[in-house]
Amino acid sequence: MTENCVGIDLGTLYTTAAAGNGANYCLPSEVGFPRDIVAKHLIGQAHVLGSDIATHRSSLDVIRPFERNALKYSINEQEWRSFKEESTSLAHRSASLLVQKVIDSLDMPDPSSVRCIAGVPAAASQHSQLLILELVEEFAEFAAVVSEPFAVAYGIGEEANNSVVIDIGAGTVDYCYYYGALPKQDDQSTLGFGGDHVDEDLRSHIQATFPSAKVSLQLARRLKERFGSVGASPRSAIVEIPTKAGDTREFDLTDIIRDVCSSFASKITESLLEHISAIKSDDFVLTQSRILLAGGGSQLSGLDEYIEEALNLSGRCEVQRVNDCRFAGAIGALKLARELPTEGWEILRSQETQTDKHSGTRSDAA
Repeated sequence: MTENCVGIDLGTLYTTAAAGNGANYCLPSEVGFPRDIVAKHLIGQAHVLGSDIATHRSSLDVIRPFERNALKYSINEQEWRSFKEESTSLAHRSASLLVQKVIDSLDMPDPSSVRCIAGVPAAASQHSQLLILELVEEFAEFAAVVSEPFAVAYGIGEEANNSVVIDIGAGTVDYCYYYGALPKQDDQSTLGFGGDHVDEDLRSHIQATFPSAKVSLQLARRLKERFGSVGASPRSAIVEIPTKAGDTREFDLTDIIRDVCSSFASKITESLLEHISAIKSDDFVLTQSRILLAGGGSQLSGLDEYIEEALNLSGRCEVQRVNDCRFAGAIGALKLARELPTEGWEILRSQETQTDKHSGTRSDAA
């Protein structure tokens, strides 16, 4: 039975999954649809996923269904009903195709009896949780949702007890105080600002400083991932990029990338302080805890040291990155799915989808 269990992290940028049969799978959280009848004829498919999108990107309308925190963060009842009614919309089709692709690619021994737990942002609204639950239920006999940072901590196990998990994604940064039970409202929060917003800020700053530069969001993301760092010694970023004149030129982007990344690190730290101050448990003492960094954004060079210095924690509290940041949430969700007894699925569903945590949200994305 445990071989049919699946954990899924429907990330804004990447969707990852881990299965009880030992299979792992990752693909970009985007679906490409041919722009016109000619493109559809030449591509030969109604939609494309994964690496095929890069091959045909100019001929596609590329939909990222979870972009800008859509669907899985803060939707209300009206938006949820609209999404259900518009089942043929590109957003609905894209999200459904991603889940189907992931589960199909895991080669489950009995696809008719899949048990799947999916991660959602820590402060996802009740209707956002319900929407993700319904998407997963299309392909699973048993389905449930849990907050993404909780899934990360659950996968680590006892070592994560009394820790604060910071899950830094493309759409949001999630915080969760973990103590070996499902978190309460005061134990978790979400910053509605993530890696996608950093990419947008970086592109805007580059274009403002160098008006001749031509920078797409994809290029800005690659520059951030290659050169992004915080701290006293930024990575040198002298790079050749396209210009509006149609050629390429060398630009020194070192200071721009450092400043944008440092601003992001500052937002993460400020929200961490707010999150810590809201924890009501008498058992929580920061200097007797650990801060665990997860998600793709956790790989920002120097971020762990930055948080320690900003909070004056050096030598008093350990800030460290989790192993395998891309799959940590999916692995934790899989572990819970494997260990949860059959009667526990309905209890988990009701606890997670009947509590609206949206009041624990900070949104700096506007």
